[in-house]
Amino acid sequence: MEKVKDLVRRVLGNSFSHGYPHIERVHRIAWDIVDHEGLEIDPLVLDLAVYLHDIGRVIGEPHAYYSALFAKAYLIEHGIENNVIDKVVNAILYHSFSYARRHGVKPLCEEAKVLSDADKLDALGIVGFLRVFHYSWENGRGFRETIDHFYEKILRLKDLMHYRYSMERATILTNRVRDLLNMLSEELGNI
Repeated sequence: MEKVKDLVRRVLGNSFSHGYPHIERVHRIAWDIVDHEGLEIDPLVLDLAVYLHDIGRVIGEPHAYYSALFAKAYLIEHGIENNVIDKVVNAILYHSFSYARRHGVKPLCEEAKVLSDADKLDALGIVGFLRVFHYSWENGRGFRETIDHFYEKILRLKDLMHYRYSMERATILTNRVRDLLNMLSEELGNI
């Protein structure tokens, strides 16, 4: 795991939106879900899926596809068992709602559902609010498009949660995003 963490840290860098800080937050959230729900999971599968789920972003979109391709090749090269690799790849492909929906990817293990929830929870609340704007600035997305992203995707994430704990957290964090959007709208007049 230390080799994987070092690789991901070097490849993704320190970007707040999708860099190593995001990976560490998702890891913490994932284990919070496991603990609160009392889930029986394979720690190796979960940790590998979390740390490798966004590594394909350096290649482009669809990042879940490229992350899964990289993870599979990397884990084969390092002698990881096929059943672990299959679960990691599934979790990585499933974590992206748009990719999973477009390609009919279903979760084959609890680790896939945990990663999906954890990644989406990091897109909510104040952290998620900042991440959206950070990503927009990094990628030249305009202000109107950024605001639309909240209504088209971010505010809908809570409906995609798998676990009670995730849904409770998502509800609280979604309300924070709504509050922030309302305050922003009040300050700007009409967004």
